[in-house]
Amino acid sequence: MAVQAGVSSTTANDLIHSSGIVPFVITAPRATPIYEALAMQLDFSSLGSNVGDIPSWDAAPATEETTEGDEVVSVNYSTSKKSVTGVMLSTRALVNDQFVQDSGALGSTAVDEFAANIRNTIDVGVLELFKTATNVSDNTGVNLTIALWMASLALMKGQKPGGTICFVGSNAQLRDIHADMIAGVGASQIAGAGNTIFSSDVQDGYLGTYHGVHIFESANVAQNDGSNDVGGFLAITAGAPGSSPTRSGFALGVWRGIEARGLYTPHRHGVDTTVSARVGFARASERMVRGLVSKRAA
Repeated sequence: MAVQAGVSSTTANDLIHSSGIVPFVITAPRATPIYEALAMQLDFSSLGSNVGDIPSWDAAPATEETTEGDEVVSVNYSTSKKSVTGVMLSTRALVNDQFVQDSGALGSTAVDEFAANIRNTIDVGVLELFKTATNVSDNTGVNLTIALWMASLALMKGQKPGGTICFVGSNAQLRDIHADMIAGVGASQIAGAGNTIFSSDVQDGYLGTYHGVHIFESANVAQNDGSNDVGGFLAITAGAPGSSPTRSGFALGVWRGIEARGLYTPHRHGVDTTVSARVGFARASERMVRGLVSKRAA
């Protein structure tokens, strides 16, 4: 019978005590997940369907100037909906007895890594919603400038999104914004132009505000094609501290959160472990989202 793939003293041999090992493991390469701060999370656990609908009001009809004594004309107020379809995101590996015994690591140490992988996949799925947005500022083949960013922001505001506006950019897009700020105002004056996002000490994630817009940077921002990235603007209404937004242009439907389940298999000498989540991704309202495409290379 073939060897089952998983976590063993062979695949994770650097954790086996053949030499002195520091008491921690450096995390795998992944961006800081930001979807929890940007997407409203909808509990679909008791929905009874694999598709969840999110309704919203359409643009309101014009009001009427009524002449004295005339009857007011009836008009339609309509709604539209967006649908979220659930998918199961999963990863599976055998947590080998020999790995646990020889490395001194708890089996949960490996399971935490599996869960972080699922969380990163969810983050990628949420940020990819910019790519298929109805409203897009397409600057294909052009490095992002402050002027292009401001023009796209004006168009976003023209969509009347409501709430707080956030911008999510790739590493290349934030590089271009920083470079254009320096070129435009001079390094000696940068504190007055964008101090919060320049002085941020995080590698990625939330950087601060610029022109009242909350700026996020992420390596999980989607590629529009081989040479261009597609970040964008998103309107949210913040929830309680530490919780997801109460309203957002991005919706994450959650049928089942991240869960780990294992089955001990004596004939494999380990725990056959699967970590999974049943979720779905959708833009809740197109007016609350605007994609921004720009060149990735300098």
